[in-house]
Amino acid sequence: MKRYQFTYQTSITFDSKVSDHHFKLRCLPYRCGFQEIEEEDFSVSPCKNIMRSTDVFGNELIYGNTCEPHKSFTFASRGIVLLSQHLIVEESNYIFRLPTLLTEANDEMVRFADEVCSFENNIVKDTLSLIDALHERMKYESCSTTIKTSAIEAFTQGKGVCQDFSNVILAILRSKGIACRYISGFIPGEGESHAWIEVNDNGIWYAIDPTRKLLIESDYLKIAQGRDFNDCTMERGVFVGSGAQHKLVHITMAEI
Repeated sequence: MKRYQFTYQTSITFDSKVSDHHFKLRCLPYRCGFQEIEEEDFSVSPCKNIMRSTDVFGNELIYGNTCEPHKSFTFASRGIVLLSQHLIVEESNYIFRLPTLLTEANDEMVRFADEVCSFENNIVKDTLSLIDALHERMKYESCSTTIKTSAIEAFTQGKGVCQDFSNVILAILRSKGIACRYISGFIPGEGESHAWIEVNDNGIWYAIDPTRKLLIESDYLKIAQGRDFNDCTMERGVFVGSGAQHKLVHITMAEI
């Protein structure tokens, strides 16, 4: 096992004061066999009413509300985790075989996949081959998409970020009836969150990073899992008020 320390902070500022702010956060490590949580803590400001639970996918939830008028909202988490080999022995839920609005595949994507592999023998090996081929067609480009960009849109324009590479692979795998899920979390270094996938092969979930073209052994800290980005959002909220929002995210993760 490797021991890692992580910190996560998001600060949101508003152009004018808002109130009656209700929020739902996913910023704590996912609890599973390859992640042992040694320490964890979180803070939310301003807020006096905070609760914890898990969602239908097993993700840790922090939720609450504040009526106090405010122009800034900050939430943070920190902790120490022990990470081992990133494998989960668990049968797949049928829901992870179904496309979503973000992970639908069109005929062009299916033809593209058929030219690369058959998915008849080794799903993990074929997925990695598919990812290699995708990088010949798509390039990584910051700010080229939004959280609402679908797999079809990213594939058609030929560029995207980690979320888009993950969505495209998920869309193609699901078009073949293969169970797979979207993962959000942290990787060593400083910056923002990262996205990758898990694919089920004969009852074992394997983690694969479509952006970096690799089978994940360890060193990736899983925060949330779901069908796509919408199931794994780190922050969602509603409030009374108007004006633009400005968000700043900072994450660190280092072996200790």
